[in-house]
Amino acid sequence: METKSISKIDNITDLFQPIGIEDFEANYWEQKVLHVKRDDSNFFSSLFSIEDLDRVLEYNRPRGSSLRVVKNQQPMNPTIYENKDGSINLNQLYTAYADGHTIVVNEVQRFWDPLKVLVENMRQYMSHQVVANLYLTPENEKALSPHYDSHDVFALQISGEKHWLLYDDTYCKTPLVHSFQPVFQREHLTGARQVTLKAGDIMYIPRGVPHEAFTTDQSSMHITIGVHSTQWIDFITKSLISLAQKHIELRQALPIGFLNSDNKELLSADAELNFISILQQAFRKDTVNGCLSILEEEFRTKEQPRPDGHFASLDKLNHIGLDTLLIKRDGLTSKVSNHITGARISFQGNVVKGPSQIVASLEFISQQEDAFSVREIPFLNDENKLKVAKRLVRGGLLKVA
Repeated sequence: METKSISKIDNITDLFQPIGIEDFEANYWEQKVLHVKRDDSNFFSSLFSIEDLDRVLEYNRPRGSSLRVVKNQQPMNPTIYENKDGSINLNQLYTAYADGHTIVVNEVQRFWDPLKVLVENMRQYMSHQVVANLYLTPENEKALSPHYDSHDVFALQISGEKHWLLYDDTYCKTPLVHSFQPVFQREHLTGARQVTLKAGDIMYIPRGVPHEAFTTDQSSMHITIGVHSTQWIDFITKSLISLAQKHIELRQALPIGFLNSDNKELLSADAELNFISILQQAFRKDTVNGCLSILEEEFRTKEQPRPDGHFASLDKLNHIGLDTLLIKRDGLTSKVSNHITGARISFQGNVVKGPSQIVASLEFISQQEDAFSVREIPFLNDENKLKVAKRLVRGGLLKVA
């Protein structure tokens, strides 16, 4: 029986209730499909609705790669639904949908705050890149042929119903992220089983599981949250790049004409032992910690902060004094490091640098969860406290409380 509850959905644990996140991580992640059924068509109503799509299209006007119109694997030429200046012709989108095309909004979290919060929180919890794409499909239609994704997918059924055909993942189990994604002929796949997602349901599909989806007598809106994992191969590659900064052997070119030689032996016995010795260092504790620090900074700075009216704090920049209360902007995390080039504090969307002497002061700021006054910043004189405070407001880490 359908219920009328409205749940706030802003983290990964909310998505799976009543399934616990520990159960999901232990028994499903990268292993097998999970379908959580709910007799609650309003479960995701605080997150997004079909009415919200009209607002996204009208007020945010996604364009270029952010918007696709697809039917039976064939994308519509964007010139049909874009005006000459590149803006959306909404009436043409409505016509395309009425004619059986699926409307796809890629990275829809960039256009809708509740989705931005969910994606950001999932990203922080999982330590992997997370992206949300939206699909609106009319009744009795399908957008894509059987295929698998090279990233893990959470499918959130927002409205209507969608029928999924899932196949055995014997073709390529757990493929490399961003690798080739083939389209299959159905007769080449085995183990077909159907799962029907109703509004409020969620399904997890590990990467590499072939699937297709279609509607029957109801239209469907669903959002796929894709997890683009950092894999062990990425970690090892980053470790080797770090080692290459120390070992000239890894930076030297291969011999001239190495592909033309009949004898493809590149390494002498001594060189082979030397490389083995160097590569073994990739797994030493200091190299691992250095690699994690690099990955952490790249991960943090790749994401942008939530829109929160930061211009209002910038208006107060010239009025900040020693007794002004400052606080981190909502959702921001930060990390301080001290390099040979100086101290740096990294956070979503930016890195602020300074002399090594301020590293302890930056660490104090980074550790603060609540509001603090400029005067409380330690190890600096009053003039430099103000300079650091204003620099971090200007750079986007702090706001005036």
